[in-house]
Amino acid sequence: MVTTETAERMVGVLGKLSRALRSSSHRWDRLDVGLRRNDLTVLRRLQRHGEQRMSDLADAQCVTASVISRQVAALEHDGLVERRSDPADARVGLIRLSELGRTRLEQVTRRYTAFVRSAFADWDDADAARTADLIGQLADRVVSDLEGHLDAHPHPAAPA
Repeated sequence: MVTTETAERMVGVLGKLSRALRSSSHRWDRLDVGLRRNDLTVLRRLQRHGEQRMSDLADAQCVTASVISRQVAALEHDGLVERRSDPADARVGLIRLSELGRTRLEQVTRRYTAFVRSAFADWDDADAARTADLIGQLADRVVSDLEGHLDAHPHPAAPA
């Protein structure tokens, strides 16, 4: 079982990582990546899992239907995704990665990969692979457990 001290250390490290990722996102804009992190997440999901309903994308992104709708509309406007009616239910739209979206995602992925290889050039590949595995497990755990934890421990009402 994780001790309180270790849990507090993890909270601090996760906060530091979150701030580092957030503060570096504007630097990628200067490199003419042209896609926000949330856009990349949607494009990667479509690449990995194929065509999806908007509701599935919203659930995967942990956002509301209106948020994913605006995001997909912008990606569609830029030609990165395509929308079509679901043959099983014409009221439902399916979203898929366009060829342009696939090409752009591959370009951005190559740039990010080159950056990560450079940033961790002095790391042993086995250590880097183990770190990637642990971060993946951590992300999965946070996503799967956070909602249940928040439901079980609602925020107390603010004093009047």
